[in-house]
Amino acid sequence: MTADADPLLQAAGLSADQLAELLGLVTATDITELDITLDATRVSLRRPATVSDAAATHEAPLPLHEPLSLAIASPLVGIFHPSVSVGGTVESGQPIGAVEALGMPTTVDAPHGGTVEELLVTDGSPVEYGQPLLILRRSASTPL
Repeated sequence: MTADADPLLQAAGLSADQLAELLGLVTATDITELDITLDATRVSLRRPATVSDAAATHEAPLPLHEPLSLAIASPLVGIFHPSVSVGGTVESGQPIGAVEALGMPTTVDAPHGGTVEELLVTDGSPVEYGQPLLILRRSASTPL
């Protein structure tokens, strides 16, 4: 498809094929919100979370399509200070660190119990809203 024949590309700066590929990538993950800005084009994707509060507290099994690992994202812009380390075990609702903004720390809690697979941000590093902070592997007690 040429740029002249793609009205989405002309109007939004993003082709229909590029949008379909982006949606396919997001669908295969646990991402619930994504904002992308490239030059004058801004794409915002949002979908409801698929894990219920009951599943988060291990009262019900996770749906079959839920991934074993998930990225925990920053709730705001600031400086990240982790309180966990790689290989550490966390419970649902346990703080995994804090994001400091304007001298005030905001606690970031684990949405599920599990093991910290990877810290994506080092202590004292600046983070953006929605930036992944760490990868958490859900605990085996939450069957798929």
